[in-house]
Amino acid sequence: MAQDVSGHVPKPFWAGLPHTNIHLSTTPDVLHQLYQGVLKHLISWCQSVLTEAELDRRIRCLPRALGLRHFKNGISALSQVSGTERKNMGKILLACLVGSPMTESGITACRAILDFIYLAQYSTHDDETLKYMDDALNTWDANKGYFLRVGVRDHFNIPKLHSLRHYVASIRLLGTTNNFNTEMFERLHIDFAKKGWRASNKRDEFPQMTQWVVRKENVHSFERYTVARTPIPTTIIPQSAPTPRSGYIQDVSLPKNPTVPNKPLARIAKQHHVPNFAAHLLQYMNAVGRDTRGVNAMEYPSLPFNGLDVYYCFKFGREGLTDDSEVRDVVKCSPLDGGCFDTVVVLTDDGAESAGLDGRLFQRLLDSITNS
Repeated sequence: MAQDVSGHVPKPFWAGLPHTNIHLSTTPDVLHQLYQGVLKHLISWCQSVLTEAELDRRIRCLPRALGLRHFKNGISALSQVSGTERKNMGKILLACLVGSPMTESGITACRAILDFIYLAQYSTHDDETLKYMDDALNTWDANKGYFLRVGVRDHFNIPKLHSLRHYVASIRLLGTTNNFNTEMFERLHIDFAKKGWRASNKRDEFPQMTQWVVRKENVHSFERYTVARTPIPTTIIPQSAPTPRSGYIQDVSLPKNPTVPNKPLARIAKQHHVPNFAAHLLQYMNAVGRDTRGVNAMEYPSLPFNGLDVYYCFKFGREGLTDDSEVRDVVKCSPLDGGCFDTVVVLTDDGAESAGLDGRLFQRLLDSITNS
């Protein structure tokens, strides 16, 4: 074998273990088997059929969309692809194959693999969803011959590709794939390795990293101890007190630095096509002052500044449908290169529902976001 390493095992250690099926110890792994394995192979085959330059061109032509990463330089130049990047590639792969030299059989084969990858990540399964997984594999088997006919592959004897046939049986025996997905443990590399290395002086780093992790654990343990010993205050809420609506104040965050700092108001009005911008801004500021300080609040005779920081994007937390506070949407509004103006949905009153359209206002951002 390669590198003079013998692959012969005369007697495996598990041969005499009673009531043991060693093959069941290899559970499905969504990250390394599906995304970094099967999808990686599929993308390379598509690059061979379309050529890397053509696939990159199609990827660059895709319009920007919420929840999708825009690979402005394509994907062929990426040397070390992370799991997150591979997921983003899978989201746009099928759209890039439509209208390409790849025939319908090849596109169907790619769709079947993508269907299987997404079906395998269901948090709950029943007989019907497991049948969907089997149907996706059967569709792949019926159309995978396309890659043999065009000369991209000579065979499909790939262990990670073969492992797909064991996913349904593993889910029936051990539960859904999120029970044994290694992706959640990959996150620990950041806490235990990357952050520790950054905290070191980059010389003889292992003892420093170990000491850093031990200190972090001690701080965390002491924090849990103090929380456990601190009595929880009990407050009585009157029955008549109204309960505030959850998420009434939207969590909005701007970039650390503005795209155009202290842009003159006259240039904003001219370049962003906002006539009488200064007059409308003055009117808005005085209206806000009356709402917050009363009708007798002093009004500004003129604006107390001559420029504004201009931002081309901002982020905000999703509201209502999910409890995941880490998921944030990005709204972009830039007049450069022909303009990029996203559409937003704004809650206009307290009666607005997260899953409905009542009490909402659809607005296309026609100007950049400004901040005084």
